[in-house]
Amino acid sequence: MVALEISSETRALLANVRDWAIGEVRPLGRESDDTCDFPAGYQEVISRAPVKHCPLDFRYTGPGHTQDPDVLRNLDGGGAVLGLLVMEEMCYGDGWGWQALPGNNLGERAVRLLGTQEQIEKWADGVLRGDYRFTSICMTEEHCGSDLSQIKTTAVREGNQWVLNGQKRFISLGSTSDYLVVFAQTQPGHGLRGIRAFIVERQDAGLSVTKTAEDKMGMRWYPQATLEFNDIVLDDDRRLPSEDFGQIMSILNGTRPFCAAWGIGTARASLDYAVDWVAQNETSYSARRRERISEDVAQMRYHLDAARRLVLRAGWRHDQGEADPTYAASAKGYALPVIQAVTFRAMQMMGPEGSSKEHLVEKWHRDAKFLDIVEGTGQLHRIAVARAYIGKSAA
Repeated sequence: MVALEISSETRALLANVRDWAIGEVRPLGRESDDTCDFPAGYQEVISRAPVKHCPLDFRYTGPGHTQDPDVLRNLDGGGAVLGLLVMEEMCYGDGWGWQALPGNNLGERAVRLLGTQEQIEKWADGVLRGDYRFTSICMTEEHCGSDLSQIKTTAVREGNQWVLNGQKRFISLGSTSDYLVVFAQTQPGHGLRGIRAFIVERQDAGLSVTKTAEDKMGMRWYPQATLEFNDIVLDDDRRLPSEDFGQIMSILNGTRPFCAAWGIGTARASLDYAVDWVAQNETSYSARRRERISEDVAQMRYHLDAARRLVLRAGWRHDQGEADPTYAASAKGYALPVIQAVTFRAMQMMGPEGSSKEHLVEKWHRDAKFLDIVEGTGQLHRIAVARAYIGKSAA
């Protein structure tokens, strides 16, 4: 059973994160959106963060804010639940803050789940040691996203080496990450059975960046690159040996609830901002309209709470030992339509002001729309949940 009460130590940490996110991250949100990059001087802001590691990594690192054993012992929920709680509070300020923290690394997660102990010690633990700052995971191609069976990038074995060729698109931090975990087809025509993962270092000959960043609708600060692999020669120790597709997908089963937590924090920020703005401008609203807004706000908070419970359930299951695909799909599949509806309604509540760049509400709505695509669309998640409970005939 998931406990809904959290300790005083956890509450204190979340309060500190929220204050930092509102006071230091949010004021730079517009700059990050306009420049399509982390804001100038972001390292100084990150140095004052109440946690020292990315929430995605709490299962391996903890928050890093204290070495006091009593405080650490009383933090709630294990790494995943605590990370999800912190993620929501960080994104209540603005989404760019958590993504600038060390450890925002899907590539690292892939190595931990798919690699040998030697690979984990070199590549994944290297992030914790500071040998690598950022890593990337390369799945998406021009014609496919979550359906890995359609990958056209190839890895051909030549003796004890592999030769990698192909292209990837929408690769987060792909132009700057220290190493990439690239998913490639080793048996053309065999679909998922032939998919394997390979580690590519930034300096490997044949790696090129053809587009540094996409000009996107939302999450504009987060650079997503297009990469080409031209006859990259890799030793066999760069191949992650797992052939278990379940393990491959468990990377996303662990991170999809974080997308939902990110969106919940963004939606809460939008709603609270709009409620405060309406209160400050209440003379512009009739009594009946204010009453209707109050009713809508109560409904939106109810649905955000329901989404949070699904997110924390997924995190709790992960902390028991393994990320559950149905719990993860339920969390993101339910949360994202709610989040988009809330951010849109927040804009409506403010009237024309809601679409003005003088307020972050319009930016947060664009960010929320983009979140529905990241790590699988809502349709994909709802189909997955239906098949889990009913069978493949569900869709």
